[in-house]
Amino acid sequence: MKAKQIYIILILAALSALGFYFYQKYKVAPSIDISKIEVVDRDTNRFDISSLKGRKVIVSFYASWCPNCLVELKEINAVKDSRLADVTILCVTDESIEKMVSFQERTGYPFTFVTLVSNFQAYGIHSIPTTYLLNTKGEVVYDNVGYIDWKDESTCEHLKSIMQ
Repeated sequence: MKAKQIYIILILAALSALGFYFYQKYKVAPSIDISKIEVVDRDTNRFDISSLKGRKVIVSFYASWCPNCLVELKEINAVKDSRLADVTILCVTDESIEKMVSFQERTGYPFTFVTLVSNFQAYGIHSIPTTYLLNTKGEVVYDNVGYIDWKDESTCEHLKSIMQ
């Protein structure tokens, strides 16, 4: 092989590795033990996520400045009473308690809002919204990075069914 061909192959390999790295970092939800995430509520009390065991739970990592997060939470709220009545919604941010409380009060969403003691990066979350669905045993049965169309009935029913 000529040196030029070897360089081209090396460049393509490097670009492929770089593409794979960014895909893994920004499009694949990290494997985390949701029950071990350290969060606090609006009164700075530690919130024990394992207390939700026995319920179907949507855990949404969001930020008040994130457009896709805002749309997704609005859609979850729109279908909460009709399609997700038996599902607990846990909204997790890494913003300050003040920002979390302000967002909760401004939107009026009937969800449980908590903030991380650390930040998203401490748990490997590099892109939001990142969503985890927990079954009644507290196990992660689905994860997703990016917007989920909760208003789509088939998507909503499918995701709800896997939380059994």
